[in-house]
Amino acid sequence: MEIIIHGRHLNTTEAIKDYVKKKASKLTKYNNRINKIQFTLKIDGRNHVVESVCSVVKTTLVAEAVNPDMYAAIDLVMDKLEKQFLRQKEKLSHHKRNKINEVNEEIEEIE
Repeated sequence: MEIIIHGRHLNTTEAIKDYVKKKASKLTKYNNRINKIQFTLKIDGRNHVVESVCSVVKTTLVAEAVNPDMYAAIDLVMDKLEKQFLRQKEKLSHHKRNKINEVNEEIEEIE
């Protein structure tokens, strides 16, 4: 998994980079097929904005969070990405279940 961190209108410190990498590495428990995660950290007035683009096989997840504290904004973005991963996983499992149910119903009709 490749983690890219960009800073706009601010210098990203090693502490922030390490924090982002530590948090991003936890996303592999939701999906181990993550190719690349790109974070853009910027300052907009008094708020810190964190944007993330996560490239997974066949899918791209995007999240953005605004908070006066940079670390809190990073946490909010990670929470949003986790929710998106869980929603995606749930959709896939329901889709498979529906197909299995349709096949079972067809078999019952034939018998």
